[in-house]
Amino acid sequence: MTEAWRIDRLTLQGFKSFAERTTLDFPDPVTGIIGPNGSGKSNLVEALRFVTGARAQELRGQELAAFLFHGAEGRPPLGFAEVRLELSRGKERLVVERRLEGDRTFLKVNGRPASAKALALALAGTGLGRGGYAIVGQGEIGALLEAPEEVLLAHLEEAAGLKPVAEAAKAAEERLKEASALLEEREAGLERLKAEVSRLQGEAERAARARALDLEALRLRRSVLLARMEEARAEMAKAEARLEELAKEEALLKEAQRGLKERQEAVHAEEEALRRRLEEVRLLLKEREGLQAEERELSRILKALDRPPPEDPGPPVPAPPLSAKEVRARLARLKAEEERLLGEKRRLEEAWRRHEAEAARYEERLRQHQEALAERERLQAELAEREEALAQLKEAWEKRRALEAQLEEAKAQLRAASRERERLSRLLEAGVDLHEGPKRVRGLRGILGVVADLVRPEPGLEVALEVALGPRLQWVLAQDEEAAKAAIALLKREGGRATFLPLTLLNPPPAPNPKPVPGLLGPAYRLASLRAPGLPAEAILLALLGDTLVFADLEAALAYRRAGGRERLVTREGEVLERLGALTGGRVKGGGETLLLRRRLEDLAEEETRLRERINALEEALKPLPSGQALAEAQARVAALQARLKAPLPPAPKPPTPPEATWDEGRLKALAEERQALEGLLAQAEAHERWRLLAEAHAAWQKAAAEAARVRERLAELKGRLQATLPLLEEAKALEAQRAKLRQEHQALQEKEARTLTQANRLLAERENLRLLLARREATLEELARELAALPEAERIPGSPRALQARLAQVLRERESLGPVNALAERELAPLREELARREREVVEAKEALLRLEGETRAVEKAYAERLKESFLRFQEAFRTQALALLGAQTEVRREGRGLRLLLVPQGKRTQDLRLLSLGEKTLGALAFLFALGELQGGLPLAVLDEVDAALDEANLLRFARFLASGRQFILVTHQKRTMEACHALYGVTAERGVSRVYAIRKEVAHDP
Repeated sequence: MTEAWRIDRLTLQGFKSFAERTTLDFPDPVTGIIGPNGSGKSNLVEALRFVTGARAQELRGQELAAFLFHGAEGRPPLGFAEVRLELSRGKERLVVERRLEGDRTFLKVNGRPASAKALALALAGTGLGRGGYAIVGQGEIGALLEAPEEVLLAHLEEAAGLKPVAEAAKAAEERLKEASALLEEREAGLERLKAEVSRLQGEAERAARARALDLEALRLRRSVLLARMEEARAEMAKAEARLEELAKEEALLKEAQRGLKERQEAVHAEEEALRRRLEEVRLLLKEREGLQAEERELSRILKALDRPPPEDPGPPVPAPPLSAKEVRARLARLKAEEERLLGEKRRLEEAWRRHEAEAARYEERLRQHQEALAERERLQAELAEREEALAQLKEAWEKRRALEAQLEEAKAQLRAASRERERLSRLLEAGVDLHEGPKRVRGLRGILGVVADLVRPEPGLEVALEVALGPRLQWVLAQDEEAAKAAIALLKREGGRATFLPLTLLNPPPAPNPKPVPGLLGPAYRLASLRAPGLPAEAILLALLGDTLVFADLEAALAYRRAGGRERLVTREGEVLERLGALTGGRVKGGGETLLLRRRLEDLAEEETRLRERINALEEALKPLPSGQALAEAQARVAALQARLKAPLPPAPKPPTPPEATWDEGRLKALAEERQALEGLLAQAEAHERWRLLAEAHAAWQKAAAEAARVRERLAELKGRLQATLPLLEEAKALEAQRAKLRQEHQALQEKEARTLTQANRLLAERENLRLLLARREATLEELARELAALPEAERIPGSPRALQARLAQVLRERESLGPVNALAERELAPLREELARREREVVEAKEALLRLEGETRAVEKAYAERLKESFLRFQEAFRTQALALLGAQTEVRREGRGLRLLLVPQGKRTQDLRLLSLGEKTLGALAFLFALGELQGGLPLAVLDEVDAALDEANLLRFARFLASGRQFILVTHQKRTMEACHALYGVTAERGVSRVYAIRKEVAHDP
């Protein structure tokens, strides 16, 4: 295992209250600095921070001048302050100096001037650097847990030795940023150069294109003139041939016009003859239309007159003495009177029905009243039975409640005992009271256990046997020397130290045989046993305890020694009388806590067994007893019976009274007879009225039949006349058809004549146009010949004039769009292309360098992440163990963002907010954090703690003192006696006339022979 850094010496002069040159050596593992308040103890801690690079704002001062000695009684102020720190790691030495003069400071590392960054790298892994965790100032221990998450992660990096890796990663990242910036700058310059090359290349291409377009435009102009001349000559030849064809077409057209004129005159004469005959026929057809109208009107009249004959009225019916109206009125009055009497009858019948219903209800209520009386008597008897059963249930329920209370108390005791046993088990499994070496080798192959775990003293003798065993409590029993050698090799690798007792090398001394004397409890080896079966208990206990005897008190032990006893003697309360006569006494540190804890764990297991047996017995006793639900049901039944008995009985009913009125049926019968007589008169009146109406209808029908016969005669006459005019219709249709045909022929002849005229005009116009075209083309040929003579000779481009002209226009537009061109662009482009190639090579080289840097950065970050993950897991487990041992707290460590988050829940509490913890809990939690960092490789090699134990009570001070014996270097500023007792050396600081002085106080350490 790599040796850890240690502080060897601190020298300071002129720093705050230390005016004189003061030197403190730290050869021991635990050094205490004590002194009254205001003596300057904390200034030593400030000096350590000052020399390791802290700024003025981080110390108890806002400016550097505050760290100078400002003078005292009889002493002038000093203009400088100097602090020198010497550290060592094996043969390696590190000397750090810092001198303050005015407002300037000077740093030296190993005698050479250094920067703050170089100092930080030199102190990496010691925890002493700026912001390091190894120095905890006054009042800062509680705030250590509440530090920002990034600071906690930095502490973990420092403890795990990852600070150089983190600095390397940071430096690699900075180089990567610089390389990225350089690459961006070169790429920007390259882009600008590419843009310039692109611009010149475009101008060169435009100049070349302009020259090609000018040459093509010249060839196109000459080709257009030649094509137009060829086209003009072709048009002239075509026009002369067409003139000859037109002369022939005009002669044929005149001959056709003469034939059309003759046919038009013949058609006009024939059409006139047809028109005169058609007018005569139409006059005759006008008379036919009048006859048809009269025929339609007579048919409508005949349809109205032609209806079936009405019903025969028969013989005359005599008229009644009263009119139908009078009979209907008397009949209506009679029916109203009859309805009134019927309503009165229905009301009386309804009254009797109600009387019968009331009588039935009376009978039913009387029956219900009698049944209610009988039910009340039955309920009273049932209530008496239920109340007696309820009293028995209540008695059993009270007994059940008493047993349940005992059961709950037993379960609560069992839970408390289980929690306490689990807590003690965790403490003992964590080895909180064991040294680092024994704790590490527990559970190895061939290791039987630690003496503290194996020895079981008799009750009440835990303190005596713990004192008797002394350091042997930390011995480790091994199966043989090979197992011991393997364990020692492990401790050499991982740290720690232990004493091993192999069974194969066991050589116990002779057993003591003292004479019985007053107060003698017996030899120590007989007052204990081993927890592990199958071992030579007596030999092991003799080897551990030797001839030690146990007495009840110190007086008895002294009396035995005066009587000549030479054995080693111990008492119940822990006094020790050595063989040489040395007497040790006082308050025992821990008070036999090591063996008492294990005794307590066994007692708790036995108590759990006893409580479980009692719980089982109580549960069996509860099974036959009624539950609360049965009692509640019985109470509910009794309450229901009482409620039913309290309900009032239905009252006795009264018999109903019958209606007094009677009914006379004779009045209705008389009205019915009178109604029948009136209905007969009404039927006679209605029959007479019907006969009168039928007689009038029959007379009207006879008159209409005579008129219908006359209309039929006229219709027959009209049909004959219309039949005679039918041939005229056929003739009119034929004439119309012939006339329409002649009109069509006449129109066709007119259209044909118009077409011939149009054609003649077209031929005439075409002849004139052709003559004009010939004249124009001759003039065009002359003009084109002059233009062609003005142009230089060039290649003829095939194509029509229109296509060539379109191509020429396109070329001219393209040339115009190019605008002015740079004719020197090609000459300027060549050197720029060479510069572009050079810069592209530079960018490629920069990218390759950037990729190499990225690879290096990723490798550094990967190594950092892997080592940090490993350290984090170890720290997580160590923090859980230390917090559980120090204050029985459950912990959790999380990686969140760029830092660490600590969660700590003390035993018996639920809060996870570290700000809500007490100062003592914060102190122990922070100490657990520091000691957990110490579990890491190279972590917490030393610690400077300024009054961190101020908030701890007696029990926690004992735990704190045990943790100081871890082999690391501690420098403690303290006022606590327990902490002073744990120190190997003490420095006392006093203030004399405003000047701090340091005095060395060496402690004598006694060891048992």
